[in-house]
Amino acid sequence: MRSAEALKRTLATALLALLAACGGGSSSETTLITRDGAVPVARGVERSITEPQGDNTTEVVVDSGPGGGFALGVANLPYVTVTVCRPGSASACVTIDHVFLDTGSIGLRLLRSAVAGLDLPLQAEGAGTVSECFPFVIGAVWGPLASADLRIGGESAAGLTVQLIDDGASPQVAAPPADCLAAANGELLRSMGSLQAKGVLGVGMLGYDCGLRCEMGDYSGGYTLYYRCSGGSCAPLALPAERQVQNPVVHFAVNNNGSILVLPALPDTGAALARGRLVFGIGTQANNQLPPEATLLFLQNDPASDAYLYLETTVGGTTYPYSYVDSGSNGLFFDDPALAGRCTGAGATWYCPQSPAPREATIADALGNRAIVSLSIASADLLFVSGNVAFANLGGSAGASNPGAFVWGLPFFYGRRVTTAIWGQALAVNGPWVAF
Repeated sequence: MRSAEALKRTLATALLALLAACGGGSSSETTLITRDGAVPVARGVERSITEPQGDNTTEVVVDSGPGGGFALGVANLPYVTVTVCRPGSASACVTIDHVFLDTGSIGLRLLRSAVAGLDLPLQAEGAGTVSECFPFVIGAVWGPLASADLRIGGESAAGLTVQLIDDGASPQVAAPPADCLAAANGELLRSMGSLQAKGVLGVGMLGYDCGLRCEMGDYSGGYTLYYRCSGGSCAPLALPAERQVQNPVVHFAVNNNGSILVLPALPDTGAALARGRLVFGIGTQANNQLPPEATLLFLQNDPASDAYLYLETTVGGTTYPYSYVDSGSNGLFFDDPALAGRCTGAGATWYCPQSPAPREATIADALGNRAIVSLSIASADLLFVSGNVAFANLGGSAGASNPGAFVWGLPFFYGRRVTTAIWGQALAVNGPWVAF
């Protein structure tokens, strides 16, 4: 990574002013050599939160990923550990670490090689099997649906419909169709390296990953998700909701109406490791009650609306109508011409202001409620060469393909208790909503 084009001493001073963080931590110091001189940067900082505890909780770790070594530009990726078993078996099980935690998607998706020894039963459709092409912003995953038992923390879900991601270490049921390659924008995520994880755990706002469109098999105006594959070829498939990839939380016995992600606050220069907690259920246990001071924001719940499942964010007079809160996005993504085009090493999509750029945002929901949120964007050039991987001030452009978007990614979660309610589940206040 090249040093930033002009790292000012004022930036260095600001970045050395570490924010007070929840939990304990330790650190060391290294020196970054730039054209403006030697800049000391805190490395090895760890921040953690160990509460809440309980059978309905599990640890969340933000680290350098499943490869076990620092990779330049890999940042803000939250992971959990899950145990997956062959349905009905107490012994045919495997525990999988570094499963990516995503509050913006639905369902458990695992690299097929990670569960190869379990021989999980595939979902049949006539003489063939059901496969899915699920698009993420950075690419798409392709592979068959299967049934599995899941354990995470003290929670369990039996007979859960999951996706097995075809990867280079496992045989394909069928090659991905051309439509799937188009949905992937040329990037099929089919390895631990490309996914930066061994799987994805989606605990978002719905009970299943597609809904009515896939039930009807109406894929017009978008990409096909579900296919029937037989003899090496695949055709689009209408699939009932109960057979689609499911939100695991919905299938927990009691704590099944949402989740809470709690992450520590971070220093301005970030941390090499951040530990937090994922709590299942809302208002079902003493440890998942909604604080009276929490801000609730209700998402648009009309599937026919262009704003379906979105909020609205306004920053500096610019309104972003397609705004959402998502632990699966590793930065704060929005288009700000004043911040664009300054990075020399991090990449053109990131922001690299010469000094930290504060912004004040107003988030409005579908009911007219508003929340004021302060944020700050630091230089991605400097953050990435620090050797740290968890940053509360990493931001970039939403891209030309996402006009009007403001993504409140993982930086938003640090120092907060963010609650995601699942629409249609039993709640004191019906979803879909987020709270913090």
